[in-house]
Amino acid sequence: MTRVYTDQLAALPITEIVIMSVEGGIYVAFVALEGKLLRIYELDNKPLSRRSIGDIKSVLLESGCGIKSYLVHHSAYDEMIGTECLVEPRMKIALA
Repeated sequence: MTRVYTDQLAALPITEIVIMSVEGGIYVAFVALEGKLLRIYELDNKPLSRRSIGDIKSVLLESGCGIKSYLVHHSAYDEMIGTECLVEPRMKIALA
């Protein structure tokens, strides 16, 4: 399986939902399934993406997927101030 569609979510053994923050204030949804991170699609060639986390969570709940979700955000702080990155620049935050 390479793609997961919103209408399939309720029937899949999903480990977690990962919502990634992308440049420009966009959030994109993925599922952790079978040890892989797969992008969630609403339609062919239309990934599940919104301008707010709440909107993505609403779509997931409507699709019958109330599993634990996380926000993954890439922080470029060390890069911006010109220092060596001391920790992994990705933050993973549990969402309520």
